[in-house]
Amino acid sequence: MAFSEAFDLFAFLIQLSKGDLTAYEKLSPEAQKACAPFVLMRWMTGTSDAAQIVRINTFVNPYAFSLGQNKALLCRLLATTATGRSSRYRWIKGPGTKAEKLRLEVIKQFYGCSTREASEYRIDPESIMEMAAELGWDDDELKKLKAEVAKDEPGRTEKQSGKPKKHR
Repeated sequence: MAFSEAFDLFAFLIQLSKGDLTAYEKLSPEAQKACAPFVLMRWMTGTSDAAQIVRINTFVNPYAFSLGQNKALLCRLLATTATGRSSRYRWIKGPGTKAEKLRLEVIKQFYGCSTREASEYRIDPESIMEMAAELGWDDDELKKLKAEVAKDEPGRTEKQSGKPKKHR
């Protein structure tokens, strides 16, 4: 299957999933430049097939950066790890969340540090609230911050609401 000049990531993933070892060579020169094996690898690990994930982590992941300039070889390796049939992939988000923005902002302001440094601090929710109050945060900001840090309290999970669950 020859691809148009624009790189179609999902059409290319289908070819790799089917085990097409020559999929990269079939791309136009412009599409070959746009092809990013690392991104393809991330997409292909978003499968429900555990064996495929193990194969990718064993045979492709260790070489993703050292062979980064040899896209054809990495695409062939990805094709060999696939199941041989078309598959649906979902993007797996990396670590980190945006949920702690306010908490990090308090730590950054209080200690005068960067976001990276602030993310390394492990401060209990009560102290975070005290720090924000000392910084002069208004009631609306404090209310939002309290909701954010409430997840960090011991014995509380994200799915818990204020009401206890009824057991049958």
